[in-house]
Amino acid sequence: MDKRPLKPDDIFELKSCGDVHLSPDGKHIIYVTQYHDKAEEKSFTDLYLASVETGESRKLTNSGKDRSPKWSPDGKKVAFVSSRSGKSQIWMIDPWGGEAWRIPTKEAVQGAPIWSSDGKRIFFTSSAFSKPDNWVPYPGAPEDDRERALDQAKRALKPKDERGPNDKEESGSKSGGKPNDIKVITRLRYRMDGSGYFGELRRHVFSVDAPDSIPGEDQELSSQITSGDFDHSAPCVTPNGKYIIVPAVRHEDADYIQKSDLYLFEVETGKSLLLYDGPGPIYGQQISPDGKYIAFLGHDRKRGVSTRSDLWILPVGSFLDAAEKGEEPRSLTVKDAANITAHLDRSPGSMAGADPGYGSSGPFLIWEDSCLFFPLQDHGEVSVCKAWTGNGGNVPGTSWNLSKVLGKNGRAMSAYDVKGETFVYQASSPTETESIFLYTNGAEKNLTEANREFMKAVATGQWEKFQYHARDGQELDGWLLYPHEYEKDKRYPMVLMVHGGPHGAYSSAFMFTGQFFASHGYVVAYCNPRGSTSYGQEFMACIDADWGNKDFTDVMSLVDAVTDKGIVDESNMFVYGWSYGGYWTAWAITQTSRFKAACAGACVSNLHSDYGTSDIMWADEHEYGGKPWEDANLLLSRSPLSHVPNVTTPVLLLHGENDLRCPISHSEQFYIGLKRLGKTAVMIRYPGEFHGLRRHLHRTDRLKRMLAWFDYWKQQS
Repeated sequence: MDKRPLKPDDIFELKSCGDVHLSPDGKHIIYVTQYHDKAEEKSFTDLYLASVETGESRKLTNSGKDRSPKWSPDGKKVAFVSSRSGKSQIWMIDPWGGEAWRIPTKEAVQGAPIWSSDGKRIFFTSSAFSKPDNWVPYPGAPEDDRERALDQAKRALKPKDERGPNDKEESGSKSGGKPNDIKVITRLRYRMDGSGYFGELRRHVFSVDAPDSIPGEDQELSSQITSGDFDHSAPCVTPNGKYIIVPAVRHEDADYIQKSDLYLFEVETGKSLLLYDGPGPIYGQQISPDGKYIAFLGHDRKRGVSTRSDLWILPVGSFLDAAEKGEEPRSLTVKDAANITAHLDRSPGSMAGADPGYGSSGPFLIWEDSCLFFPLQDHGEVSVCKAWTGNGGNVPGTSWNLSKVLGKNGRAMSAYDVKGETFVYQASSPTETESIFLYTNGAEKNLTEANREFMKAVATGQWEKFQYHARDGQELDGWLLYPHEYEKDKRYPMVLMVHGGPHGAYSSAFMFTGQFFASHGYVVAYCNPRGSTSYGQEFMACIDADWGNKDFTDVMSLVDAVTDKGIVDESNMFVYGWSYGGYWTAWAITQTSRFKAACAGACVSNLHSDYGTSDIMWADEHEYGGKPWEDANLLLSRSPLSHVPNVTTPVLLLHGENDLRCPISHSEQFYIGLKRLGKTAVMIRYPGEFHGLRRHLHRTDRLKRMLAWFDYWKQQS
């Protein structure tokens, strides 16, 4: 059968299966399937149930709005989050039969539900207005400014389909009319890409009883546990259900503090104790079933935002015992914790997703009895490892042992779960879309293969991973996708792809964009230059305050390594990158004329003017080399805009108009600089989009425009 090239909107023909969870007895799997309606530009998610014994799956829900499933501890129910009622709520279903029913809460549920070990409570996070009664937005504010802030918070908490721009009750205006949309900014960190402006809302932890029968629709059963004008992350629950452990920065100057701590909250009273005073960020915390240890991911900030995270084990049994007795024990510190991955110099906790793919609501740290399972990424490849105590240990300075239990080169894993000797995981390869796999009794089984028939009909290219050397001798990993129906000794146009971050990493995962170009006759090359994760601390941090140096030559050395293979038409080489990859692309065309045309997406072009316009100020200060008043010359010298007269490459600039990570002003400045000098440039603006494109039309348009751009310039002599 003749195979056709991939089309831009084929990305929405592909189904994605993920968020996998094994039942407590290890006999069943709950997961989510996402599918799309291209005409309506909508995506839908439903829950599925699979048997470990037979591998057969059946659909469990049908609303198209269900996600984040979690088994009850006894395995008799599944809690999940759904917006089928118009507001994001926790729903419950008996997986063996019966309709789903809602647990009504005043709050819109954010994140996945978290069960207590006895199955009597479910915890979740949500936003709330947490200001005290005497709060005013700022000294000298108008008398009615608190009323404005409170009204804006109430409207922000309402489901979008319940909001009305001319709703008199929601307007905040005594005379009616449109609501007050004035933004009053007093915080250092006041917005986040993908979310927008924080306003006066903070994230808190709530709990709700898990009823045995369907509650009344007019009931609102939740209660708030955390308090104060602070943000709190998702909790883990102690085995007795009496406490939750929450990462938070509970300081008045929290916006200036680049760390988080672990707090112990008593569920019934909300009383809090500082459990762990951390030196840096903390995330992913999970408590062992016996309550003796907390495992978490984090680092000490020694290399700023470029510090590699490690896996830490914190003994907490004595602390919890003292808290039970009503005492206030000494807060634990890094001296009390064991870093069990420091000697590996690699990245625990990170996995490698496919595109398209469906993420997981975690956790990635999983206790199974006295063993802790965790993912570890090395050279772009993901493994699942196990940690346990005893027999002296093989981790320097501790009694902990580590071993690899799952994973193989050439396949990327994005999520997993484990019960006993049974593993379930999401995985893909450069030629296989992501599927859910079951591994038990030494055998692997593909449970989904949702895109098997579709992939049989479309053209894709074969792939290889290889090593090459940078100009200074550093060994690096590169990947190649060959054109569909590749012929030996024939030379092809090439698309070079550069990842974002810069602290990201390519892996052996399926990437639609790469296969899209391969199906249209291009060689596709990509690599992990210095700055990438999964290669150690120094490899990751050595480009700080030095963008455009080693990272630039590392990628250009990939170009040399691929052209040396004799498969590339060197007169038709193209480059594309997004975010940091957009920076690299813009920088590259000011430094070399080897590319026939370029596409720079969500680029950074002016490191100096970026200050204060991005939502990640702390990261940019460290990455770029300082504040603009400290070393303006460095920031300007490493800015593509400073070298715009050197550009001879036609460039297509792509950017979301609401991008808060790399604001669209970067593309605007670079575009105007190019046009002012009479150079070839086109700017595409995507209305309403943050840093990553979400709307179906925009995602397909990006692919369509890039292919048309490269195809056009390929034909020019």
